[in-house]
Amino acid sequence: MARVVSFISEKGGTGKTTACYHIAVALQRFHNKQVLVVDTDYQRGGITGRFFPELIESFGSDEISGTTMFHKFQELYSAGERSPEVDIVSWKKSIDVIVSDPRLSAVTEDKLPSTQNIRENNRSLLKHLQVIDYVLDAVKEDYDYILIDSHPEVSDVLRSVIYSSDYCVSPVKFDRQSSIGVATVIGEINNVNADVELIKNSLDGDLEFLDTEFSGSMGMMAREWGGDLKRTEYLERNRLRRTGSVFETYVTEGDGLRRALLDREPVYNVSGNNANRQARQFRQLTREFLEKCP
Repeated sequence: MARVVSFISEKGGTGKTTACYHIAVALQRFHNKQVLVVDTDYQRGGITGRFFPELIESFGSDEISGTTMFHKFQELYSAGERSPEVDIVSWKKSIDVIVSDPRLSAVTEDKLPSTQNIRENNRSLLKHLQVIDYVLDAVKEDYDYILIDSHPEVSDVLRSVIYSSDYCVSPVKFDRQSSIGVATVIGEINNVNADVELIKNSLDGDLEFLDTEFSGSMGMMAREWGGDLKRTEYLERNRLRRTGSVFETYVTEGDGLRRALLDREPVYNVSGNNANRQARQFRQLTREFLEKCP
């Protein structure tokens, strides 16, 4: 049964997609895990583009073909027949991917069918939270890990992502703005957990739900001097520890990841001293990930 882990950041440009991508590849390549990646970033579709560059060239101007997560929300809004089936594509016969769809930007609880009482309204809101979980529950037996890359903002899509997740991690840069963003992420996780508890009590049902856990912040694009974090980043990392858990391993900035992005390859496939160093960092980060998200 798969563990579902979402990569969440309230701020863009923190290395969220890079972290999700490289941990997914490391889990499969170095730990022999069966991995499914779900892209819910409806603005950039970043991880879809890393795996399938041809799908991202016209992203936002043309509809993504096939059945995507967007259609699962549409089924709920139309109050018609529902199915958990979506198209899953394979990257190099090693990692499966549910690609993003820019139309996810139109997802909102406001589109739910109107209800006549509070109980039915709560039931409808719960179904909206459960859409992504509804899809993933049908395939969890096929994977060891399901990783979700999310859009960097609080939205109804993000709330559904959080509901579906066993764990959430937050890739960050060691700066003040990122620290503030982590507090927002933790707050939204707590909001979803509290809302589900309230709805569960109001419905007197048999809903089985374990609170989504925040597993920690991941330092990305860190800057060092003499092998240690620069003082400003060291202090910001300590500040993050007061907000919540922080992964001990961090990934430094450098040409290795930039070359990997340009080549549409994981940094493990790129040669050079800096690439080798960042590859080692991601392998260590993945080992820590396995401990924090067992």
